[in-house]
Amino acid sequence: MMKNILTTLILGIYLSLNGICNTHNSIDSLYDVKINGCQQKILVQSDNTDNPILLYLHGGPGSSIMLRSHVFSEKLKKHFILVNWDQRGTALSFHEGMDTTKISESQIVDDAMELIKYLTTKFHQKKVFLIGHSFGSALGLQLIANYPEYFYAYIGVGQVAYDWDRSVAITYKWLHNELEKANDTVALKRIEADNFPYIDLVTKYGGHHRLTIDLDSIVKTSPYYFDGYLELLSQGKAFSVKYMNRYPNQQETKNKSIWEIDVPLYFFEGVNDHVIACAPELVVEYCNKVKAPRKKVIWFKKSAHYMCVEEPDKFQKELIKILKENK
Repeated sequence: MMKNILTTLILGIYLSLNGICNTHNSIDSLYDVKINGCQQKILVQSDNTDNPILLYLHGGPGSSIMLRSHVFSEKLKKHFILVNWDQRGTALSFHEGMDTTKISESQIVDDAMELIKYLTTKFHQKKVFLIGHSFGSALGLQLIANYPEYFYAYIGVGQVAYDWDRSVAITYKWLHNELEKANDTVALKRIEADNFPYIDLVTKYGGHHRLTIDLDSIVKTSPYYFDGYLELLSQGKAFSVKYMNRYPNQQETKNKSIWEIDVPLYFFEGVNDHVIACAPELVVEYCNKVKAPRKKVIWFKKSAHYMCVEEPDKFQKELIKILKENK
């Protein structure tokens, strides 16, 4: 507990010394927000607080994007109020002694809805633009299916596919081929034993992000980075993975089908994305079948699963286009 208090104090001093503050009609601040009884952290950034809200639901569970967002936020801040949220149990929203019974997917969906209500009230707006990245896209589909009135548009980034078994089979086939080409007999035996494409191998062979990119090094260049952050991130991810209830059947959300959505849909897909639950082939299939006011797949030819840092300029330009189409 003392360690977390000291970390918070050090972070506050660091940010004030480095001049990270708000100016007239602009904002660049970390906030503590109590959501459904749990203290959580958001980062709010914009050059103009009259801009529409863009909420980023990170992946994982437990994989914060907050301290990587500076790579893809410069243009976005001119057009949006960009909000990065560490979901309960993640990084800056991880606390020792957290209630392990309240780290389910449905709980985080409820948290997200409460956060959206908080943000729309705070900034005097009716709706938000929503990004769901990987695990966050499983949350995102549930939110837009059940509460469409709160959203201008939804952007699924590395969208979780609606059919887990088929997505695993597609990823397995790709990985098996890669391992054969590399003559990696040890890894081949490993995946063949369980008929499963393990994420560490997917990452090793470039199916998670380009191997020239070091995600931890990016974190260290954030103006919000502090000593001990990566340890905190790791602790939160281990906690979230251990206690998170696994994905529900994506065919149906709480109350409504994912096949009829009353919100414009956009899917950002990396051509090299081979994350286990996120086969792009199935996202294309879903986009073709779902009924929505507007729907589109946008391809990132130099990316795998992390196009926000693999192709940050294109990532921002496409989001700004979506803003113009839906406001």
